[in-house]
This record gives sequence, structure tokens and C-alpha cells, in this order.
Amino acid sequence: MVETLSIAVIGAPGVGKTSIIRQFIYNDFSETYTPTQTRYMYRPSVILNGVMYDLKILDVPPISSFPSSPSQEWLDARCRGVRSANAYILVYDICCVESFEYVKMIRQQIMDNRVGSSREVPILVVGSKRDLQRHRFTQRRAVSVLVKKTWKCGYVECSAKYNWHVLLLFKELLGIAVARGLRTNHTSIRLQGALQRNRCNVM
Repeated sequence: MVETLSIAVIGAPGVGKTSIIRQFIYNDFSETYTPTQTRYMYRPSVILNGVMYDLKILDVPPISSFPSSPSQEWLDARCRGVRSANAYILVYDICCVESFEYVKMIRQQIMDNRVGSSREVPILVVGSKRDLQRHRFTQRRAVSVLVKKTWKCGYVECSAKYNWHVLLLFKELLGIAVARGLRTNHTSIRLQGALQRNRCNVM
């Protein structure tokens, strides 16, 4: 049976969300910046230790806030499917402190607006444009400690331009999502082991 996992990718304008997604799926990178105007869904499949996962990756245009209710979500076409996502990738530019503040705001709104056990949804914070790290606004360790220790989220830095850690970030997120989703199933241990052995294939 094929499992479906919905992932919403959210970030401020120009942080490289689409570049990361396209590098992951198509092994492609463009130097030309084209702003994301409308919500777009990618549907790659991933095989993990013999189990297939259909991913629904939502490339979300910049939104002023996380939708606080189902009605708000469906009134704004850019937000459709965002509240019900199984996991989130929050992307910021390591050279732009404003983009990190945006991620900080969105993460808090996710925590505030998802109720009950759904608040435990996997969130991975991604620092993009690692190839420009000479211009970063703060040390990597400072952000990593905040995200991992205080926010209790995963953290990865990547470069879509050089395809550095792009596959890793999706494997990291999938590992968290599988572990939480199959918490009551012994196969979760087997799947986590597969991730550690890098047996994750994008189709």
C-alpha cells in the first residue's frame, strides 16, 4: 500500500524554496529568479526500504500569516492544503535576517493554530544559500541551537545551486514524519534504520 505524505514548503520571497524543490526532483537549478505567484504542487515518489511514499510537495507563495482556520485557508487559494499538511519545511536565507524572522513567525503560528496532537507535526527549518555563507547574518551554531533546543525542530543547511544537502533535508524530514506517523508500529524502527543507511530513492 502506497503512503501519501503532504509537505508544505514555506518561506519569505527569494529564499530559494522553488530552487530546492526543483533540485530535489529534477536535479535542476536556474540562476534566473522567478517569484512564486501561485501555489504549486509537485508529486514525486520516494522508495524507502521497499515502501513507496507518494509526496505532495506544496510550493507555497509568500503568505502574510499561517491560516488560522479552515475557512481562511480555503478563501485564499495560496493557502489551500497548508493547514492539513503532514509536515512543513520552513526555508530562510542564511544571509537575510528578515527571512529568518519570517520563519520564526510562521513556526509559532503553526503551533498556535493546529490543535491537539496535530501540533506535533514535523517541522524542518532549512537555511538556504549555504554557498554564500561568508555573508551569513549569524553563526550556524546559534541558529541550530535555537531551532533544535528551543523550537524542537529539525535543522539543515543546504545549497540548491550546488545540490548540497538537498536530498539530505528531505530524508531528514521523511525520517521524522515516518517515525511519528508509525509510532505505534514496530516497522518504524526498520524504516529509521533504512534512512541511516541512505537507502532512500527518489523516482
